[in-house]
Amino acid sequence: MFMPINEPADWEADAICGEVDPELWFPDRGEHSKAAARLCGQCPVQGECLDAALERDERFGIWGGLNTRQRDRLARRRRSA
Repeated sequence: MFMPINEPADWEADAICGEVDPELWFPDRGEHSKAAARLCGQCPVQGECLDAALERDERFGIWGGLNTRQRDRLARRRRSA
């Protein structure tokens, strides 16, 4: 029986990231991610997105308004709290 690997989460339908060019969420090394972070700040499911990225340990892209380095710092703070 075929089972999809990645079923979209319920919150993903409300995410604004699907309305813009996907390249925005994956800036090249050294490029700024401010535009993506600004859009994330307006997204009604930013928190859910960030939590999912932390849970999956996303290594690339902007998730929940944070880049990989920022997510790593947040994860370390959460573990030490």
